[in-house]
Amino acid sequence: MARGDRLEVEQRIAGSTVTYMHHGIDVGDGTVVHARPDDFRNPFGGGRVVRTSRDAFAAGRPVRVSLDPPATFSPDEIVARALAHVGRPGYSPPVDNCEHFASWCATGRRASRQADIVLARFRAAAARVATAVSARAAVGAGERIAIRTALGSTVRLGLRSLVPAAIASEAVALAAEWRAHQAGRPPAESRRAGEAAGMTTSAVTCALAGLPAGPAGVLAGALAGAAMWASGSVAAAAAGRALPAGADQRR
Repeated sequence: MARGDRLEVEQRIAGSTVTYMHHGIDVGDGTVVHARPDDFRNPFGGGRVVRTSRDAFAAGRPVRVSLDPPATFSPDEIVARALAHVGRPGYSPPVDNCEHFASWCATGRRASRQADIVLARFRAAAARVATAVSARAAVGAGERIAIRTALGSTVRLGLRSLVPAAIASEAVALAAEWRAHQAGRPPAESRRAGEAAGMTTSAVTCALAGLPAGPAGVLAGALAGAAMWASGSVAAAAAGRALPAGADQRR
């Protein structure tokens, strides 16, 4: 670790078993500049940029260097940008967190892969529920989606099956993508891990709904769950592309 490095350390969200990566800038003299909430038990209660010892930043946990996204400024410039904002008030997990600040110091752009994962998965969950509701509406308000199997049995999936399956699958996908990111895997690889976990959960959940129709119903339900996940992914991707690109924001 050297002057200007972006450091990250695993921290636990207060009152839970969920962890996240806390980011800061290595000043090179044993101190770290980082944005943090005033009270970690209330991350939405405001915060500020602080300069602390590396030991205080690490809090007894292993520290690693973050290289994503690649730095565009020299180490001295990165440190100067960080030090210039020590004491600056303001902190918000979705839009102004420690990762946003460290990325801005190194690249001039505010970016947080952790916030992006959560927001993208929430958008995807909404898209999947909308897809399920639209599919049911297409066959009539009083009907269920009927899937005819090759053996002549029929699997019927209503909103009581489709919506919980969509939400549960997205929750599993979020957890898998989050864990992959925490382990240091690249964004594309983390995303694939989440998609694979979500599709598997969707297929299994809908397969269970097909149990009354026998083995053929289980197979048909699994295929329906996989198809629902795939169509939801397409809808979520389209919704993501429709969002305006973020501007280059400076402090």
